[in-house]
Amino acid sequence: MTPAVRVRGAVYRAGGRPIVNGIDLDVERGEILAVVGPNGAGKSTLCALIAGDLRPDAGVVEICGRDVSLSSPASLARMRSMLPQTDAVGFPFTAREAALMGRHPHVPRWRSPQERDYAAADDALRRVGMLDMAERLYPTLSGGEQRRVSFARALAQDAPVVLLDEPAASLDVAHQEIVMESARRLADDGKAVLAVLHDLNLAGAHADRVAVMSDGEIVADGPTRDALCGELLSAVFDRPLIVIPHPQTGSPVALPAAPRTEGGAWDGPLGLPPLRRAASGARA
Repeated sequence: MTPAVRVRGAVYRAGGRPIVNGIDLDVERGEILAVVGPNGAGKSTLCALIAGDLRPDAGVVEICGRDVSLSSPASLARMRSMLPQTDAVGFPFTAREAALMGRHPHVPRWRSPQERDYAAADDALRRVGMLDMAERLYPTLSGGEQRRVSFARALAQDAPVVLLDEPAASLDVAHQEIVMESARRLADDGKAVLAVLHDLNLAGAHADRVAVMSDGEIVADGPTRDALCGELLSAVFDRPLIVIPHPQTGSPVALPAAPRTEGGAWDGPLGLPPLRRAASGARA
């Protein structure tokens, strides 16, 4: 079966420098793929390439078997929903109206939203714990509440591919779990979910697969417990990290290692071996 997302040889340059450099990647229906890595690794750029917000300088990106670069904005909106890293609603819409924007791809031109569209928006707000604030004006919400409404908009869009760039940003621990549990339900319903995450432990707890990025390349891609390796993560983040199993779930938990110097301060560089470029999870 054709993967929901298929990336082959994707390159994107900015200022003559490759931000994404020859990436091969698949995302399958029914899975959560977490993309992790340090700042500047190219994670958000890769997400934008898959969303069709950026065009690759080389290679191809496909969603549901269709070349993203050749797809119209309307068809892209029906194929994928996108929660960007930063998102702002500039006018005083209510939370319900902001979530209802996700239904736009399903409403025929010159038609008003139907009852089913309002129901989908309210269901999405309920799933992120914001239905009781549906009539609040978006600008009056806290940053975390605004983030949850933006996620509700992506849920209401009901696309087969869901792209989440830092979905847990600005959220407290309880609402991070609500968002990631919602992502889990999307995958269980057969959608393909790609989530860019800075929190390695959220990735460890919720992702089926993890792709680790460094300097625009994927250096590891595999099942979560294999990809989140202490030695690899220490090299990628240039900080000593250890990975241990969670005492209840067994999922990988990444923690800072003990200080390396007598004075108690970390004194890099680590001197770890060069990164071993792991085989991508992409299939031929």
